[in-house]
Amino acid sequence: MTRRPPILAALAVAFVAGTFAAGASAQWAWKDDNGRLVYSNIPPPPSVKATQIVRQPGPSSQPARAATPDEGAVEKPATAPAAASAPKTYAERDAEFRKRQQERADSERKAQEEQQKATQKAAECERSRGYLRALEDGVRITRTDPAGNRAYLDDAQRAAEMDRMRKAIRELCN
Repeated sequence: MTRRPPILAALAVAFVAGTFAAGASAQWAWKDDNGRLVYSNIPPPPSVKATQIVRQPGPSSQPARAATPDEGAVEKPATAPAAASAPKTYAERDAEFRKRQQERADSERKAQEEQQKATQKAAECERSRGYLRALEDGVRITRTDPAGNRAYLDDAQRAAEMDRMRKAIRELCN
């Protein structure tokens, strides 16, 4: 007594269930030129006509209606708006997401750099104003020459330095 028929029956059931599961998990189904049903998770090649598509992805995942064109009518290619409304692939969505992340990081970095420049400019403005106050108050200001000797500013040097500081303040503090 052999037990092959139950094993073969179980294998047949598993094969049929696997075939239906493979077809059910695929998003696209179309008939090729030989009339065979093709299942795939990617769209059919451009050579497949719209009338050959049996099922396509969508919100309800219902089979696509095979619209038969009138005998006298000429079949028109899909227009750009229909292609644009097609759902985006995972790779396209991921690329858009990465692009948005990069743009956000760039704008944050640019804003941070601008903030640093504004802070530096404000600090330089305040230093220039303090130096101008010291010049105007008559505080004796010395400079060190390359030899390391101190030299005090005379009245002409002080006036030239005050003019230079006033120009710098106009540029920095506006």
